[in-house]
Amino acid sequence: MFSTHNATSRTLQSPCEERKVEVSIESGADGDEVVLRYLTWTEGLGWCGQKTIRLDEGHLDELHRTLMVARQRINRRKAEAGQPAETARVIQMPVVA
Repeated sequence: MFSTHNATSRTLQSPCEERKVEVSIESGADGDEVVLRYLTWTEGLGWCGQKTIRLDEGHLDELHRTLMVARQRINRRKAEAGQPAETARVIQMPVVA
């Protein structure tokens, strides 16, 4: 399925258990690119790819800025509607004695 020499990935789970976004960095002959895959769960088939977007490194900074603006606008709308702000998750680290 992939025509790459090396790939690393991370899966972003959606609040809906039947959807997720997989983000991977793939290295090929033309260099590195970030690949976003939107997946949905289908009973009997498992995870099925719905959309794939390939981005070269030149798009990453602008995509990051655009996503940050979108997140800020959504959070502002929630605050204006009186919805509680989501708090950060704290991960308990092991105690070293």
